[in-house]
Amino acid sequence: SGTLGPIAARVLMKMLYGARYARCDLLRAICGLARRVTKWTVMQDEQLHRLVCYLKSTLHMREVGWVGDNAADLRLCLFSDAALASDPSDHVSTSGVYFQIQGPDTRMPLSGQSKKQSAVSHSTPEAEMVAMDHAIRTVGLPGLELWETILQRKLRIEFYEDNAAAIQICKTGRNPTMRHLGRTHRISCSWLAERVRE
Repeated sequence: SGTLGPIAARVLMKMLYGARYARCDLLRAICGLARRVTKWTVMQDEQLHRLVCYLKSTLHMREVGWVGDNAADLRLCLFSDAALASDPSDHVSTSGVYFQIQGPDTRMPLSGQSKKQSAVSHSTPEAEMVAMDHAIRTVGLPGLELWETILQRKLRIEFYEDNAAAIQICKTGRNPTMRHLGRTHRISCSWLAERVRE
């Protein structure tokens, strides 16, 4: 077992507290190490050391937001992405979600997430579809209702995705090559297509 195992949870949770406030770039690394706290090895010692060194060398970096527009000029932007087989121990992909409010002179981050997917994806479009479902279902739709109440007007979410195959699936609602998504990941491509059309 690794030398830092007894204090690893304490160190990681302190870093996670700061990362949730102003350093979304650290979330995946911290959460990946946090999953290994009960199975800590020398490899995790080295990974934690590297993470602390990176954090120390980038203390000047932090996420900043600003608001310079009227409420009528604001819009919601949701970004999702996936890292295929990002965990070398079990080849499970990671979903990333970033939600912000934008305007001509506004960029205010609302939330950021990095979450391990529940099953192994066999292609990049499959992992992207799972990330997209997670982003819309758990961040986008609840955020839309909240901000419509706050701003007292109807809004829509501008959704950003970088995978052409996943975008096409959302446009058509059909996905003949990945019929297994409903069984393995419990997501529906037709439901996603309906939300995108709305």
